[in-house]
Parts: sequence; structure tokens; C-alpha cells
Amino acid sequence: VMVEEITWVEPQLFGSQVQQTSIARKMELWVRIVDRVNAVGQHPRTRDDIRKRWNDLRGKVRSVVSRHQVEVQRTGGGPPSPPPQLTTWVEQVLAIMHPEGLA
Repeated sequence: VMVEEITWVEPQLFGSQVQQTSIARKMELWVRIVDRVNAVGQHPRTRDDIRKRWNDLRGKVRSVVSRHQVEVQRTGGGPPSPPPQLTTWVEQVLAIMHPEGLA
């Protein structure tokens, strides 16, 4: 749920529209995300909890991308390594972070 909600508002929170989005509007967006996450979760989360979880997810995706890039750039014979099998949430976060996908 968190990744889906952030996907909808990513340009305003982190992307191309971040400069034009007021602090009050950003807070409204985070409140909406927190409310929707808490509606389906068993444990109430705060905005800081959600932001930390988002940053942790981004770090995990960066790690997947980095490992893939290292593997692609390796020298040696044989066929190239296939792209990693990605879970749905990793694909969603990757689409936000790297719209062009894994190269």
C-alpha cells in the first residue's frame, strides 16, 4: 500500500514537482499516505516510520541495481547475466527511481 500511494504522489514529494509543492501540501500528502497505510496495517505508523521504511526500500532497490550493474560490467567469457528476478514492490520502487528500468 505504501509503495502504491507514494507512486501516485512521487512527483510532488521527490520528483519533478517538488520545488512547486508547498510544505503544507507535502504534509497533507504524507498524512494521506499514513492514513491509508494505517487503514490496512495492524500497527499504527507515523509519518517518520513511513519515510524511514520508504528510504529503506529505496536502499534495497539501489543494492539490487548496483549488483546487477556490477554483474553486467564483469569481464570474461560466456553469456551475459540475466536481469535479476524482481518482486512487484521492487519493480514499483525501481519505476519511481529509474523510469528507464535496468539497463
